[in-house]
Amino acid sequence: MRSTAAPALPLPRRTIAAACLFSCLYASAAPLSYITNQEADSVSVIDNGTRSVIHTIPVGSRPAGVTTTPHNRRVYVTNPEGQSVSVIATSTNTVVRTLAAGESPLGVVSDNRGENIYVADWYGNRILVISDRTLEITGELPSGATPAGMAVDADDRFLYVANKEDDAVSVIDLGQRRIIAEIPTGKAPFGLLLLERQGLLLSTNVQDGTLSVISTALRKVTATIRVRDFPYAMAWHPPTQRLFVTNQRDNSVSVVDLERMEETAIIPVGDYPEGIDLDPASGLVYVANWFDGDVAVIDPASLQVIDRIVTGDGSRAFGKFITPDKSVMLSTNRFVRFCNK
Repeated sequence: MRSTAAPALPLPRRTIAAACLFSCLYASAAPLSYITNQEADSVSVIDNGTRSVIHTIPVGSRPAGVTTTPHNRRVYVTNPEGQSVSVIATSTNTVVRTLAAGESPLGVVSDNRGENIYVADWYGNRILVISDRTLEITGELPSGATPAGMAVDADDRFLYVANKEDDAVSVIDLGQRRIIAEIPTGKAPFGLLLLERQGLLLSTNVQDGTLSVISTALRKVTATIRVRDFPYAMAWHPPTQRLFVTNQRDNSVSVVDLERMEETAIIPVGDYPEGIDLDPASGLVYVANWFDGDVAVIDPASLQVIDRIVTGDGSRAFGKFITPDKSVMLSTNRFVRFCNK
Protein backbone atom coordinates (compact mmCIF):
# COMPACT_ATOMS: atom_id res chain seq x y z
CA MET A 1 0.00 0.00 0.00
CA ARG A 2 1.36 3.32 -1.01
CA SER A 3 2.10 5.70 1.86
CA THR A 4 -0.15 8.72 2.08
CA ALA A 5 2.37 10.72 4.14
CA ALA A 6 3.30 14.02 2.64
CA PRO A 7 6.72 13.99 0.99
CA ALA A 8 9.50 15.66 2.94
CA LEU A 9 10.02 19.22 1.85
CA PRO A 10 13.57 20.40 1.14
CA LEU A 11 15.00 22.58 3.85
CA PRO A 12 15.20 26.28 3.00
CA ARG A 13 18.64 27.32 1.78
CA ARG A 14 18.91 29.75 4.70
CA THR A 15 18.42 26.90 7.18
CA ILE A 16 21.00 24.71 5.46
CA ALA A 17 23.42 27.62 5.24
CA ALA A 18 23.04 28.34 8.94
CA ALA A 19 23.71 24.68 9.74
CA CYS A 20 26.76 24.72 7.48
CA LEU A 21 28.05 27.86 9.14
CA PHE A 22 27.52 26.33 12.59
CA SER A 23 29.40 23.16 11.68
CA CYS A 24 32.23 25.14 10.11
CA LEU A 25 32.79 26.96 13.37
CA TYR A 26 33.73 23.66 14.98
CA ALA A 27 35.79 22.34 12.08
CA SER A 28 38.07 25.33 11.79
CA ALA A 29 41.80 25.49 12.34
CA ALA A 30 43.60 27.10 15.27
CA PRO A 31 45.71 30.26 14.95
CA LEU A 32 49.39 30.00 14.09
CA SER A 33 52.42 31.55 15.82
CA TYR A 34 55.29 32.91 13.72
CA ILE A 35 58.44 32.91 15.86
CA THR A 36 61.57 34.70 14.62
CA ASN A 37 64.78 32.78 15.37
CA GLN A 38 67.58 35.34 15.25
CA GLU A 39 70.54 32.98 15.40
CA ALA A 40 69.06 30.57 12.84
CA ASP A 41 67.87 33.14 10.26
CA SER A 42 64.48 31.47 10.27
CA VAL A 43 60.86 31.64 11.40
CA SER A 44 59.22 28.71 13.18
CA VAL A 45 55.50 28.28 12.51
CA ILE A 46 53.59 26.80 15.43
CA ASP A 47 50.13 25.27 15.08
CA ASN A 48 48.57 26.56 18.30
CA GLY A 49 45.97 23.79 18.24
CA THR A 50 48.56 21.01 18.52
CA ARG A 51 51.24 23.25 20.03
CA SER A 52 53.85 21.91 17.61
CA VAL A 53 56.11 23.39 14.93
CA ILE A 54 54.71 22.63 11.46
CA HIS A 55 57.05 24.70 9.26
CA THR A 56 60.46 26.38 9.40
CA ILE A 57 60.87 29.27 6.96
CA PRO A 58 64.28 30.69 5.96
CA VAL A 59 64.24 34.50 6.06
CA GLY A 60 66.85 37.29 6.12
CA SER A 61 69.81 37.92 8.38
CA ARG A 62 69.11 37.75 12.13
CA PRO A 63 65.33 38.27 12.17
CA ALA A 64 63.79 39.90 15.24
CA GLY A 65 60.51 41.75 14.73
CA VAL A 66 57.29 40.25 13.40
CA THR A 67 53.70 41.17 12.75
CA THR A 68 50.74 39.26 11.42
CA THR A 69 48.00 41.13 9.53
CA PRO A 70 44.26 41.39 10.29
CA HIS A 71 43.31 39.78 6.97
CA ASN A 72 45.69 36.89 7.73
CA ARG A 73 47.25 36.81 4.27
CA ARG A 74 50.78 37.84 5.15
CA VAL A 75 53.35 38.03 7.93
CA TYR A 76 56.09 40.67 7.96
CA VAL A 77 59.49 39.91 9.52
CA THR A 78 62.25 42.45 10.16
CA ASN A 79 65.89 41.46 9.63
CA PRO A 80 67.96 44.13 11.45
CA GLU A 81 71.40 42.99 10.28
CA GLY A 82 70.14 42.13 6.81
CA GLN A 83 68.59 45.60 6.56
CA SER A 84 65.49 44.04 5.07
CA VAL A 85 61.92 42.91 5.63
CA SER A 86 60.80 39.42 4.63
CA VAL A 87 57.17 39.07 3.54
CA ILE A 88 55.65 35.63 4.18
CA ALA A 89 52.47 34.42 2.47
CA THR A 90 50.42 32.50 5.04
CA SER A 91 48.80 30.39 2.31
CA THR A 92 52.13 28.74 1.44
CA ASN A 93 54.36 29.69 4.39
CA THR A 94 57.04 30.89 2.00
CA VAL A 95 58.80 34.23 1.57
CA VAL A 96 57.22 36.00 -1.40
CA ARG A 97 59.15 39.26 -1.20
CA THR A 98 62.25 40.70 0.47
CA LEU A 99 62.41 44.48 0.76
CA ALA A 100 65.45 46.62 1.53
CA ALA A 101 64.34 48.52 4.61
CA GLY A 102 66.63 51.18 6.04
CA GLU A 103 69.64 50.83 8.30
CA SER A 104 68.29 48.41 10.92
CA PRO A 105 64.57 47.56 10.81
CA LEU A 106 63.33 46.27 14.16
CA GLY A 107 59.77 46.96 15.34
CA VAL A 108 56.93 46.32 12.90
CA VAL A 109 53.15 46.73 13.13
CA SER A 110 50.15 46.56 10.80
CA ASP A 111 47.31 49.03 10.69
CA ASN A 112 43.84 47.71 11.53
CA ARG A 113 42.85 47.14 7.91
CA GLY A 114 46.06 45.41 6.92
CA GLU A 115 46.73 48.05 4.28
CA ASN A 116 49.87 49.73 5.64
CA ILE A 117 52.74 48.13 7.53
CA TYR A 118 54.93 50.39 9.69
CA VAL A 119 58.59 49.47 10.23
CA ALA A 120 60.80 51.16 12.84
CA ASP A 121 64.27 51.88 11.42
CA TRP A 122 66.34 51.64 14.63
CA TYR A 123 69.46 53.43 13.39
CA GLY A 124 67.72 55.52 10.72
CA ASN A 125 65.45 57.23 13.32
CA ARG A 126 62.40 56.97 11.07
CA ILE A 127 59.36 54.84 10.32
CA LEU A 128 59.09 53.21 6.90
CA VAL A 129 55.65 52.57 5.39
CA ILE A 130 55.01 49.41 3.32
CA SER A 131 51.89 48.98 1.20
CA ASP A 132 50.43 45.51 1.71
CA ARG A 133 48.83 45.79 -1.74
CA THR A 134 51.98 46.54 -3.74
CA LEU A 135 54.60 45.17 -1.31
CA GLU A 136 56.63 48.32 -1.85
CA ILE A 137 57.87 51.02 0.53
CA THR A 138 55.60 53.99 -0.15
CA GLY A 139 57.06 56.58 2.23
CA GLU A 140 58.46 57.33 5.65
CA LEU A 141 57.43 59.08 8.84
CA PRO A 142 59.53 60.94 11.41
CA SER A 143 60.36 59.42 14.79
CA GLY A 144 62.63 60.04 17.73
CA ALA A 145 65.98 58.37 18.45
CA THR A 146 66.14 54.56 18.06
CA PRO A 147 62.47 53.71 17.52
CA ALA A 148 61.45 50.23 18.64
CA GLY A 149 57.91 49.13 19.57
CA MET A 150 54.83 50.69 18.00
CA ALA A 151 51.04 50.69 18.32
CA VAL A 152 48.24 51.95 16.07
CA ASP A 153 44.92 53.22 17.41
CA ALA A 154 41.65 51.55 16.30
CA ASP A 155 40.80 54.33 13.84
CA ASP A 156 44.23 54.18 12.16
CA ARG A 157 44.63 57.83 13.03
CA PHE A 158 47.60 57.77 15.38
CA LEU A 159 50.83 55.77 15.45
CA TYR A 160 52.60 55.56 18.81
CA VAL A 161 56.37 54.93 18.75
CA ALA A 162 58.69 54.06 21.66
CA ASN A 163 61.98 55.95 21.18
CA LYS A 164 64.55 54.23 23.40
CA GLU A 165 67.29 56.85 23.42
CA ASP A 166 64.86 59.75 23.90
CA ASP A 167 63.11 58.22 26.94
CA ALA A 168 59.87 59.18 25.25
CA VAL A 169 56.95 58.02 23.11
CA SER A 170 56.12 59.89 19.90
CA VAL A 171 52.53 60.37 18.77
CA ILE A 172 52.37 60.54 14.97
CA ASP A 173 49.26 61.87 13.20
CA LEU A 174 49.02 59.50 10.22
CA GLY A 175 46.87 61.91 8.23
CA GLN A 176 49.26 64.80 8.69
CA ARG A 177 52.29 62.46 8.66
CA ARG A 178 53.99 64.38 11.46
CA ILE A 179 54.76 64.08 15.18
CA ILE A 180 52.13 65.96 17.19
CA ALA A 181 53.27 65.04 20.72
CA GLU A 182 56.23 63.66 22.67
CA ILE A 183 55.43 61.88 25.95
CA PRO A 184 58.29 61.47 28.47
CA THR A 185 58.43 57.96 29.96
CA GLY A 186 60.78 55.93 32.10
CA LYS A 187 64.32 55.02 31.07
CA ALA A 188 64.62 53.49 27.58
CA PRO A 189 61.03 52.66 26.48
CA PHE A 190 60.93 49.67 24.16
CA GLY A 191 57.65 47.74 23.94
CA LEU A 192 54.22 49.37 23.61
CA LEU A 193 50.70 48.07 24.21
CA LEU A 194 47.56 50.10 23.52
CA LEU A 195 44.42 49.35 25.58
CA GLU A 196 41.77 51.44 23.86
CA ARG A 197 38.84 50.62 26.16
CA GLN A 198 40.86 51.72 29.17
CA GLY A 199 42.23 54.76 27.35
CA LEU A 200 45.75 53.61 28.20
CA LEU A 201 49.05 53.18 26.40
CA LEU A 202 51.66 51.10 28.24
CA SER A 203 55.42 51.31 27.77
CA THR A 204 58.07 48.86 29.00
CA ASN A 205 61.14 50.79 30.16
CA VAL A 206 64.01 48.34 29.81
CA GLN A 207 66.67 50.25 31.74
CA ASP A 208 64.75 51.08 34.91
CA GLY A 209 62.52 48.02 35.37
CA THR A 210 59.23 49.86 35.12
CA LEU A 211 56.09 50.29 33.06
CA SER A 212 54.84 53.76 32.18
CA VAL A 213 51.05 54.01 32.18
CA ILE A 214 50.05 56.74 29.72
CA SER A 215 46.61 58.35 29.39
CA THR A 216 45.92 58.61 25.65
CA ALA A 217 43.50 61.47 26.29
CA LEU A 218 45.95 63.50 28.40
CA ARG A 219 49.05 62.26 26.56
CA LYS A 220 51.04 62.00 29.75
CA VAL A 221 52.21 59.35 32.20
CA THR A 222 49.68 58.93 35.00
CA ALA A 223 51.31 56.01 36.85
CA THR A 224 54.55 54.05 37.01
CA ILE A 225 54.57 50.34 37.89
CA ARG A 226 57.65 48.51 39.13
CA VAL A 227 58.23 45.09 37.54
CA ARG A 228 61.50 43.13 37.11
CA ASP A 229 64.84 43.50 35.33
CA PHE A 230 64.65 44.62 31.69
CA PRO A 231 60.91 44.49 30.92
CA TYR A 232 60.53 44.00 27.19
CA ALA A 233 57.06 43.29 25.78
CA MET A 234 53.44 42.89 26.95
CA ALA A 235 50.19 41.00 26.36
CA TRP A 236 46.72 41.72 27.75
CA HIS A 237 44.26 38.99 28.75
CA PRO A 238 40.75 40.54 28.81
CA PRO A 239 38.86 37.71 30.63
CA THR A 240 41.10 37.94 33.70
CA GLN A 241 41.99 41.62 33.22
CA ARG A 242 45.62 40.68 33.65
CA LEU A 243 48.66 42.22 31.99
CA PHE A 244 51.62 39.92 31.25
CA VAL A 245 55.11 41.44 30.90
CA THR A 246 58.30 39.65 29.82
CA ASN A 247 61.38 40.45 31.93
CA GLN A 248 64.51 39.64 29.89
CA ARG A 249 67.12 39.49 32.62
CA ASP A 250 64.82 38.04 35.28
CA ASN A 251 63.81 35.03 33.11
CA SER A 252 60.23 35.69 34.10
CA VAL A 253 56.85 37.16 33.24
CA SER A 254 55.29 39.71 35.57
CA VAL A 255 51.53 39.63 36.12
CA VAL A 256 50.19 43.14 36.63
CA ASP A 257 46.85 44.35 38.01
CA LEU A 258 46.06 47.67 36.31
CA GLU A 259 43.36 48.58 38.82
CA ARG A 260 45.81 48.33 41.69
CA MET A 261 48.67 49.49 39.45
CA GLU A 262 51.03 46.86 40.81
CA GLU A 263 52.72 43.58 40.06
CA THR A 264 50.79 40.72 41.68
CA ALA A 265 52.67 37.57 40.55
CA ILE A 266 55.82 36.31 38.86
CA ILE A 267 55.94 33.35 36.45
CA PRO A 268 59.32 31.72 35.65
CA VAL A 269 59.27 31.01 31.91
CA GLY A 270 62.74 30.44 30.46
CA ASP A 271 66.05 32.07 29.65
CA TYR A 272 65.77 35.68 28.41
CA PRO A 273 62.08 35.96 27.47
CA GLU A 274 61.25 38.57 24.84
CA GLY A 275 58.19 38.41 22.56
CA ILE A 276 54.77 37.68 24.07
CA ASP A 277 51.32 37.38 22.52
CA LEU A 278 47.80 36.15 23.30
CA ASP A 279 46.17 33.31 21.35
CA PRO A 280 42.70 34.73 20.55
CA ALA A 281 41.13 31.27 20.25
CA SER A 282 42.44 29.46 23.35
CA GLY A 283 43.18 32.49 25.52
CA LEU A 284 46.65 31.09 26.29
CA VAL A 285 49.72 33.36 26.44
CA TYR A 286 52.78 32.48 24.34
CA VAL A 287 56.29 33.67 25.31
CA ALA A 288 59.44 33.41 23.17
CA ASN A 289 62.60 32.61 25.17
CA TRP A 290 65.62 33.93 23.26
CA PHE A 291 68.42 31.98 24.96
CA ASP A 292 66.42 28.73 25.28
CA GLY A 293 65.22 28.72 21.68
CA ASP A 294 61.68 27.81 22.67
CA VAL A 295 58.22 29.13 23.46
CA ALA A 296 56.57 28.84 26.87
CA VAL A 297 52.77 28.58 26.99
CA ILE A 298 51.07 30.15 30.01
CA ASP A 299 47.58 29.42 31.31
CA PRO A 300 46.45 32.93 32.39
CA ALA A 301 43.96 31.53 34.89
CA SER A 302 46.34 29.30 36.87
CA LEU A 303 49.44 31.43 36.05
CA GLN A 304 51.37 28.26 35.26
CA VAL A 305 53.52 27.29 32.27
CA ILE A 306 51.65 24.35 30.74
CA ASP A 307 53.89 23.63 27.75
CA ARG A 308 57.29 24.34 26.19
CA ILE A 309 57.66 24.24 22.40
CA VAL A 310 61.15 23.94 20.89
CA THR A 311 61.46 26.45 18.04
CA GLY A 312 64.91 27.59 16.86
CA ASP A 313 68.16 29.18 17.96
CA GLY A 314 67.53 32.67 19.34
CA SER A 315 63.73 32.91 19.43
CA ARG A 316 62.73 36.57 19.79
CA ALA A 317 59.32 37.21 18.15
CA PHE A 318 59.13 40.92 18.98
CA GLY A 319 55.64 41.97 17.93
CA LYS A 320 52.23 40.47 17.20
CA PHE A 321 53.26 36.97 16.15
CA ILE A 322 49.93 35.06 16.48
CA THR A 323 47.49 35.13 13.59
CA PRO A 324 43.83 36.16 14.09
CA ASP A 325 41.29 33.56 15.20
CA LYS A 326 40.68 31.69 11.94
CA SER A 327 37.33 30.18 12.95
CA VAL A 328 35.37 33.24 11.84
CA MET A 329 37.41 33.60 8.64
CA LEU A 330 37.04 29.95 7.62
CA SER A 331 33.35 29.86 8.46
CA THR A 332 32.70 32.98 6.43
CA ASN A 333 34.63 31.69 3.42
CA ARG A 334 32.79 28.36 3.45
CA PHE A 335 29.45 30.10 3.87
CA VAL A 336 30.16 32.30 0.86
CA ARG A 337 31.18 29.29 -1.24
CA PHE A 338 27.95 27.49 -0.22
CA CYS A 339 25.77 30.45 -1.12
CA ASN A 340 27.45 30.71 -4.51
CA LYS A 341 26.68 27.09 -5.44
